[in-house]
Amino acid sequence: MRSSAAPALLKLLDAGERARYEAFLRDEPRGLYLTAHALLRELVGAELDRDPAEPAFSAVCRHCTSGGHGKPVLPDSPLHLSLSHAGDTVAVALTYAGPVGVDVEQVGRVGDPPLAVLSAEERAAYDRLPAGERARGFIRYWARKEAVLKATGDGLSVDPALLTVSAPDEPAALLAWAERAQPHLPVRLYDVPAPGDCLAAVAVLGDECRVVRHEVAYDGDGVLRRPRRAGD
Repeated sequence: MRSSAAPALLKLLDAGERARYEAFLRDEPRGLYLTAHALLRELVGAELDRDPAEPAFSAVCRHCTSGGHGKPVLPDSPLHLSLSHAGDTVAVALTYAGPVGVDVEQVGRVGDPPLAVLSAEERAAYDRLPAGERARGFIRYWARKEAVLKATGDGLSVDPALLTVSAPDEPAALLAWAERAQPHLPVRLYDVPAPGDCLAAVAVLGDECRVVRHEVAYDGDGVLRRPRRAGD
């Protein structure tokens, strides 16, 4: 997103978000950051029936107290939030069901996949995939693992190889978590359709819930078409 197209979206951000936006040196990550946080505000505003610029988000990291990074939270609301972006795609998840993590990844964006992040069981299933399906299979694994680690708040402080998720051609599920007890709440893992060459997954800690997918378009004029609430 070009900076010249951004004023309408920038008006939605608070001072801290605008400062982080300005700190990016390249247009691509700057535009993705702006789109993700503007979309988050649009969605939360629609869900809570507030002006999108009103919510005061904080960021929570389980592993430090420096602030400014980590999962976005709304201290005055039971709504759980997560966001991710890859290529020109941004994903935002929100739910009342429990802590949530969403991840979207672009297939083929990097060279050789870092296979060390796969568990032994996952690596065996990956090796059985036809050569032409391995890039997509790896990204399916990675998106599922990232979604779980975002939901639990562990992030990449946990070695992803300790988690075993289901094979790429099977329904999404967390099968095992080595060297520690799994979170005390059940981990619900779902694949989510994503546009283009992207794959996405969402994880929720708690009761089973229905995943409802909405697309929000950006017309290139600096304005996101305001999303509707699911019940509208």
